Amino acid sequence: MERPVETEGTRSTRDWWPFALTAAAILCWVLGFREIDPTKLGSLGILPGLSPVLLAAYPLLVAAFVLELTGSHRTAVLTGITVIAVFAVYGLQPAAEPAARLPVAWLHSGFANYIAAHGDVLHNFDTRFSWPGFFALLAFLTEASGMHDTSVLLNWAPVLLSGVAVLGVRAIAVAIVGPGRTSWIAAWIFLVANWTEQDYASPQGTTYILLLAALAITFQHLVAPSPLATGRADIKRPPAPNSTAGERLQAEGLVVLLAMALAPTHQLTPYLLGGLLIVLTLWGRLWPRWLPVVVLALAVGWFVLAAREFWIGQLSVITGGLGDLNSSVSQGIGQRFVGNPGRQTILLTRMGITCAVALLAAAGVLVLRRQGSKSLVLPALALASFGLAVLQPYGGEIFIRCYLFALPFFAVLGGIALNALTTRFYVTAIALSMTILTTVMVRGGNDAYVAFTKADTDIVQRAYDLAKNGQSIGTVVSYAPLEWQRVGDVRQVSAEDSCTVFPNPESCVTKANLDYLVINQAQDAYGTVYFGAPKGWTAQLADQLIADGRYERVAQENGSQLLARKEGKR
Repeated sequence: MERPVETEGTRSTRDWWPFALTAAAILCWVLGFREIDPTKLGSLGILPGLSPVLLAAYPLLVAAFVLELTGSHRTAVLTGITVIAVFAVYGLQPAAEPAARLPVAWLHSGFANYIAAHGDVLHNFDTRFSWPGFFALLAFLTEASGMHDTSVLLNWAPVLLSGVAVLGVRAIAVAIVGPGRTSWIAAWIFLVANWTEQDYASPQGTTYILLLAALAITFQHLVAPSPLATGRADIKRPPAPNSTAGERLQAEGLVVLLAMALAPTHQLTPYLLGGLLIVLTLWGRLWPRWLPVVVLALAVGWFVLAAREFWIGQLSVITGGLGDLNSSVSQGIGQRFVGNPGRQTILLTRMGITCAVALLAAAGVLVLRRQGSKSLVLPALALASFGLAVLQPYGGEIFIRCYLFALPFFAVLGGIALNALTTRFYVTAIALSMTILTTVMVRGGNDAYVAFTKADTDIVQRAYDLAKNGQSIGTVVSYAPLEWQRVGDVRQVSAEDSCTVFPNPESCVTKANLDYLVINQAQDAYGTVYFGAPKGWTAQLADQLIADGRYERVAQENGSQLLARKEGKR
């Protein structure tokens, strides 16, 4: 059948469809938006608080993107739709929830505030002070801007960090496959599949951006032949990249500078960069074979010389997990599958997204083989990221980090697979729509216990106002916005650090002997979701501690309360 001739009017109408769909998506998002009270959330996290009208905005954005991508392919329009999608995905919780999320984000704020106030780290206090680069940067930014409190930057950090990460993945994809449809699809796969929530104000969130920048520069100026070229080049004499000697020199200098920034900022990321550069070297793709040696030397040098407070006397902690894959699997997968059915659903959905992205990447490998390329460079780079699981369980988070590190390469391969289906663009639209909806839901899967209210921050502030130097402020379990003030002046802990809370939280709190006890709905939700504690167990605990004469209630606000230990009670 002869294809209909496209007239000027038809083309003009089609060119306006992406704008109409984007406008419809924005309208749905605005009309469906509503503030979320974290105290009303349960084991499914943010999902019950989302309006169907708001959720409709996400497939509309995907449709606008796919139509523009397969139609006029205007860079400015694609960029605009992508920016709106970044805000819609990563800005939902900052916009809808009353305070910054995640207890560890508030802790990081406290570390940065300490550096801003004292001009130095607090020695022999916390492992993270041995890699203070991020905290020093945060302190500099807040002091230079005149804000003097880093906590004001916490809420919107995910939008900034994830937005820049999407740009970084796009830059990597352009360097590998060119600036066409594939690189745009790769950026969107990353955008819609990044459920990891490692983009909060943190060293790993910041160093991830530096890692992507170093990889983009490397692929653009220091890699030849292309990672898609078949076979391995000569390791001893790799071919010169299609860049001038001056451009290569500048690129080498930039990668070394980025490695210098990575070394004092995060424990894992510089080693991952070195490992990926080694993979490129082994496949005969990296022009400066000395580059991974320098990157790793900088990381090891910082560890040996500047992080001595961490490793002196703790070598068993560092080396104990080396090669123990069983421990990584147990902590990273087995021990995370606890909690009620809602919690299990969130975890299984996250695993489903991970497996789907990996299968899409495998399809990309098959497409390359059908096109005549049998290169395994990109799969090797993705799998190399999972090699970190052999080194350390990393507090049970290692597989989350491995997935995040592998995601840019999965995305490029997935982009190759979906680009091969451009004649069936609806497949791309369906795949991206399903993924973006599930990611929006599971990114907020923990919000019942990692999201906070204004009452939570007010009660914590009250504790800091009352506590004297040397006294302790604590929680029953570690879900409150603690450690953002008076770091080093007051002891800030959780009762669960030294004992098992369930099934007898009163005994655990008594043993912890805290001077001030912060109790909130986030802790209550954690006990309910993970351990099946009855709803309201924290309020009952507070009443029991008061009835026993050990504590008195000194502040209370909208479900959050502060208890003070009575004089003479131990």
